[in-house]
Amino acid sequence: MIVLACVNKACFIFLQAMGKAAESTALSMVREVVFGVGLALLLPLRFGLDGVLYSMPLADFLTFIAALVLIFKTYGELRPSASAVTSNSASNIALG
Repeated sequence: MIVLACVNKACFIFLQAMGKAAESTALSMVREVVFGVGLALLLPLRFGLDGVLYSMPLADFLTFIAALVLIFKTYGELRPSASAVTSNSASNIALG
């Protein structure tokens, strides 16, 4: 899961660079506090000490899923709609 941990860190940095510091911070906190601590407390109840061992890889995987959702949402916000592109092109041609 180390690859997913690296992807998660890249997503945190990307969201910060896009001016979405709140989303980046929330995603980071979800990984560390909600998934990290929560799973470290819950998994040992079912799996014993192995639950502690597997809590952080599972936290990385769940954070990866949440990061994908945020990245696709951010990408959708950045991508202009087809009508906006067409109207801008038409106005540039008329002015040009």
